[in-house]
Amino acid sequence: MLGNAARSVLRTYGGVSVAVAVTALTLFRLLAISHISLVPDEAYYWLWSKVPSAGYYDHPPMIAWWIWLSTTIAGNSVFAIRLLPVLSIAVTSAATYLTARELFDDRHIAARAAMWVNAMFLIGLEHIFATPDAPSTMFWALTVLALAHLRQRDRPWIWVIVGLLAGAGCVSKYTNLFLGLGIVAWLALDPAARRWRLDPWVIVGGIVAFVTFLPVLLWNQAHNWISFQKQFGRIGEAGAGNSHLAEFLGGQFGLINPVLAVLASVAVWTYFRRRQYAVQSPLTFLILLNAPLFLYMLVQSSHDRVHPNWMAPLYPALAIFAAVATSSEFGSARMLRLGRWATPVGIGLSSLILAIFATPLGREMPLRSPADNVLGWRGLYSSLDEIRQRTGAEWIATTDYGLTGELAFQAKDEVPVRQIVDRQRYFFEHTDPAMLEKIGLLVVSANEEERFLKYRKCFQTLSPVETVHRQAGGRQIELYFVVAVSHAPADLLSRGCQLSG
Repeated sequence: MLGNAARSVLRTYGGVSVAVAVTALTLFRLLAISHISLVPDEAYYWLWSKVPSAGYYDHPPMIAWWIWLSTTIAGNSVFAIRLLPVLSIAVTSAATYLTARELFDDRHIAARAAMWVNAMFLIGLEHIFATPDAPSTMFWALTVLALAHLRQRDRPWIWVIVGLLAGAGCVSKYTNLFLGLGIVAWLALDPAARRWRLDPWVIVGGIVAFVTFLPVLLWNQAHNWISFQKQFGRIGEAGAGNSHLAEFLGGQFGLINPVLAVLASVAVWTYFRRRQYAVQSPLTFLILLNAPLFLYMLVQSSHDRVHPNWMAPLYPALAIFAAVATSSEFGSARMLRLGRWATPVGIGLSSLILAIFATPLGREMPLRSPADNVLGWRGLYSSLDEIRQRTGAEWIATTDYGLTGELAFQAKDEVPVRQIVDRQRYFFEHTDPAMLEKIGLLVVSANEEERFLKYRKCFQTLSPVETVHRQAGGRQIELYFVVAVSHAPADLLSRGCQLSG
């Protein structure tokens, strides 16, 4: 019944109904995320945003810039940190609608595609968090939209916009470099792109993309290419030698939304079966642009684990594939009936999950789940702060970036929090050397018990080891060892705590 109603609305109003629905979803998401604590990665990126830079150890800087902008305007709150990522889903939805409308000239396909972007679990449950995936996916979708205009119209100046958007995508996440390969593939293989192959505006667009990305290159050069080494070092790396292909495909099947995964697969399968149709099909455009990233992930999964979120930029195109599968030309009555379930299943379930974790019910979950990442941080900091005041400690020493970010966010600049290992993560950090002369509080997860004994050797221990729990609803999530320390070496925050010996 809900599926019939949604289908009726989409057929009747098209883009207007989608705009209303996406606006309502955006407002709901903004309300929900303001009541859900930061995940460790978000807190770490918030630390980045305190010192805006052209690069960081793990990723390019766009997410830090977004957080800096929103927190400058709205303050250091969970709502402000996540504001732009949530809004980016709405922008991605609009870009998907306009791309589908441009390619197929069918408002029903466009409306379904835009709604179904929001019905994808990875989008609805991951892009609400402040991670590089949100700007990466948004700029990928906007670049594809600009290219769709170029495919249909003789407006060469749009290549400048393509370059700017593609460059901004690479400033968001290195994954977006694969879109450059996709553009080359489209120019070389799609007959609809023939007129652009020797056009100088294509070179102009490439130059604009390079200039946009240049600050990231210069930062990496100044820091021994450390960010490139971390990310591109994965290429060709083998894990245990086992194939993770089934895990990769199965994970994507669930995260896309099983209904949409089936529909998108049907569209692609039908496309390759109809070879004559494929020559002039708009799907050729979408497949060529997105194929390089998909093929790389496919190869990578044959010998190493692929993180599910790495495929996120392809999701808007997959939503369009799914919508095409329900069209009268491409699909069947069976596909249309299946499509009725996509919105209630995807948006309904993801909204329910968000609603639960935005309430005390979610914060008191009795079972372990991935949601444990957002639970118990305020209580943990309160317990640590009580020990800190009792022992006279004036700063907190940590050993992993997630804990560092979470405690720093809770401390609100009142107490310095510094990670004493992996110091390459903190080129942006400015610390008064006198801090190391003061008493500190060493906090280490009990999962690192052996290393904790070595970490202690970097200091003089001043108190017995205590234990503190991060918990939710009386359930222990993680145990931490805590001890007051002093006499930190002067080079602790440059070389880090050395674990040898």
